[in-house]
Amino acid sequence: MKKIGSQLLLGIIFMFFINKAYSNAAQPGIWNAGGTVFTMLYPEDSLSFKKVQMQQENIYIQLYKGFAVVKGVYWFRNTTNDSLRFKMGYPTNGIYAGGDNYLNHVTLDSLSQFKIRVKNNLLPLLKEAHPELNNNYKKTIPFSDNWKVWNMEFTPNELQKVEVYFIVNTNNARVKKGYESESKNAFIYLLESGSVWKNPIKHGDFYIELMDELNDSDIKGLSSGFDFKYNDKHKLFKGSKVNFSPTPKDNLVVTYYKDDDKFSFENIIQQSDYLFTNIDKLSSLSLEGFTYSNTKIREPYHVKTTFWGVFPALVIFLPIVIILVIVFIIIIWFIKKE
Repeated sequence: MKKIGSQLLLGIIFMFFINKAYSNAAQPGIWNAGGTVFTMLYPEDSLSFKKVQMQQENIYIQLYKGFAVVKGVYWFRNTTNDSLRFKMGYPTNGIYAGGDNYLNHVTLDSLSQFKIRVKNNLLPLLKEAHPELNNNYKKTIPFSDNWKVWNMEFTPNELQKVEVYFIVNTNNARVKKGYESESKNAFIYLLESGSVWKNPIKHGDFYIELMDELNDSDIKGLSSGFDFKYNDKHKLFKGSKVNFSPTPKDNLVVTYYKDDDKFSFENIIQQSDYLFTNIDKLSSLSLEGFTYSNTKIREPYHVKTTFWGVFPALVIFLPIVIILVIVFIIIIWFIKKE
């Protein structure tokens, strides 16, 4: 009887911990963040898959209160002896869900003032209808409404430089962990979309400049996989990756400052010419020659623990604890009775 009672007690305790591990309905991660996906793979271009290698990417990000300005400079090489022609694009509306153990819930509808330059020429965006690529089979949505798309051509073994500009709204993000939640600004650059290129990506440099009177103390969280260092004079973070094949763990995530109920993204995008001029100035500097110091910043998924964050868990598990105590007392009583 003692053995049965002990096994029953252990079984109940085991089931309690299993239930505790899987009963949390609050998915941790970052929700409604401004971010982007960069891809080239469309069904009709499948023959180009993995034939073009992204050899180098330099990503320049200027963080403002409520938004971010981005310039991406990419060097692509056709690794074959064939001429290639395919569509390249950024989705501008939709939801990305991924990011290793945490969810990165990225709303892409704020991608604005998009510009693409190849061989020093601005390329026209295509106006096509491919609703099957929007993952919406109930309603036909024009392809051009949901994506920024252009044609790319490569001669055999050609190396090309591609420059991209855009602005995203970072003001509406929430960081969640368990039942805790905080409103912050958040920006996510989804490197894992680079997996469509011929891997590995040889080198990537990532620069984050703090604008709008932001300081390093306003950075609440930053991805650790880039070995970011900081230049205090220029309020500039620098990180890098070498010979990497992107996965969700490689995504660049930064949380900063706080949300603003009065923020107007519509007013911001009217200043796009000025903002793009500023980021061009940043990209023209010899940033690799700056002096950077080591910096310690939390992971971007960190949130403070509060009573109201713990309270829902207490409400859920308190009855289970009471039942366990009662069962424990009954088992002890049976053991002593024997």
